[in-house]
Amino acid sequence: MDNQQANAPRLLVSGGWEFFRPNGNPGLTKTMVALSEAFNAMRYDVGLLTAREAKSLAGDDVPRWPWQKTAEEEPFTIRELEDGHRVGFLRYPSLPEDADGPSAPLVAKLSREIKVYRNQVDLLIGLCDWGWVAESDYLKSKLAQVPDMLFGSGSGAGITGRVQADGRTLWVRPYDKGRNLAQVNVLQWPKKENSFAWEEAKNYTSTSIGMNDAIVDNPEIAALFQ
Repeated sequence: MDNQQANAPRLLVSGGWEFFRPNGNPGLTKTMVALSEAFNAMRYDVGLLTAREAKSLAGDDVPRWPWQKTAEEEPFTIRELEDGHRVGFLRYPSLPEDADGPSAPLVAKLSREIKVYRNQVDLLIGLCDWGWVAESDYLKSKLAQVPDMLFGSGSGAGITGRVQADGRTLWVRPYDKGRNLAQVNVLQWPKKENSFAWEEAKNYTSTSIGMNDAIVDNPEIAALFQ
């Protein structure tokens, strides 16, 4: 994860809205069960489950996995890499359905948590399901405390990697039609000094990997949906 070598440590992260779109509805129970089993077969290290997804899956008795948590169930998760570096994941709470953005108390709470958790890890990543507009407004609000990276999700355009908050946060979002993976390579660990700023090719690279027809289906995964 800290260089581009083939044997560099790697973490697989699942974002919000993997089961259905923010404005959509869950599929048949059989489909949701198959999706859940398929996601677990991908061996994710950590994941964000939105509040609406968690509610729907609980009603349909869809299996849940230890790496798959809402912000309320497990706000903060640390994963330690083979080389000893520690990566922290702060799950941002889902917004109320009638909210256009986070409330001032929620932003203040997140800022306090970021300040505390940053001292416990080498890289702090926020996992968020607010959508493009709310995430963008949040990162533009000149906060003293922001995560090193924000992996967003929800309505709005995809972003392969955009430096925000005066260079302190790398913002990444999936494409809303799916069928792609975002890959972020950390070339240098963020320094705690205020002078640190993300700069593409200097301390990170990011790319979007399209899941097109050139990728052969895994027969074991395909069988789950039969």
